[in-house]
Amino acid sequence: MTALVPLRAEMAHKFAAVMAIGNRTATWQARHDAVLSDIRTALDYDGKPMDDVALEQTFRDAIAEYDKALAQAQGVRTMIKTPSARSQTCMAKWLDRGCGVTASGVLWRKDGQPVHWQMMDGASDDDGIGAGIVLWAESGHGTAKAIGWSFDGVVYEPPRMTQDGMIWVPGRTMGTGNGNADLLFKWDEASKSWQDIELESWRDALPGKLPKGFGIWKGVDYDFEGLAATSKLWRDKDPNCCPSGGDALLEFAISGRKLTLKDVRVDIVAKWAPRQTD
Repeated sequence: MTALVPLRAEMAHKFAAVMAIGNRTATWQARHDAVLSDIRTALDYDGKPMDDVALEQTFRDAIAEYDKALAQAQGVRTMIKTPSARSQTCMAKWLDRGCGVTASGVLWRKDGQPVHWQMMDGASDDDGIGAGIVLWAESGHGTAKAIGWSFDGVVYEPPRMTQDGMIWVPGRTMGTGNGNADLLFKWDEASKSWQDIELESWRDALPGKLPKGFGIWKGVDYDFEGLAATSKLWRDKDPNCCPSGGDALLEFAISGRKLTLKDVRVDIVAKWAPRQTD
């Protein structure tokens, strides 16, 4: 479709600009790949063919997300003097309506290198009420350089250092879906830098690992100490509020810079178990 050529070029340009920022590049790459897949298949969320209007909107939605990421990056203090992250001044400007520091602190790698972090909440014109987090790695010269940041969540928990030396930030998004906004960073010895682990695309493998008629509709409860997660199970006829199918234990691995789903163990409510192969 000729009319989409300029939008395709704009989307590619904006995506390249987002990647050049260097923030959570594995996550943004996976999101971009998902958009390209949607455009190639030209199918909507329900698996129905997209018309030209819907296809154009897919481009525009992606461009809007890249524009927002670029705007967020403009206000992040990517270099700080190390005491700054422990102050009461927001080190990012995205939540410019009533931004306040909710917590800050320092994590320590096993080799003694500190990681500074700051959590904040407030509101923005684009997202309304929200939360944010920024993390910096100390250089050893009184300054620290940004590891990464996110404003995807409405709430974050303080970062923690796992036994394997990864930085895990639990988080949740707004809405009835109560989706995940977790962040995970792993130290890369080759580049001497923290790199994000992409935590979203593993859901593509989920339908093939669950019994027929069962699903996981909301965010999961990660446990990155054991590369696992738990969730309730929804049956196809359940209301969004009330899963009735039982419980699931998800087991993960890290492949390169992405989380992959290895296995799902289900504990189905007894009265529904005979129907799982219907």
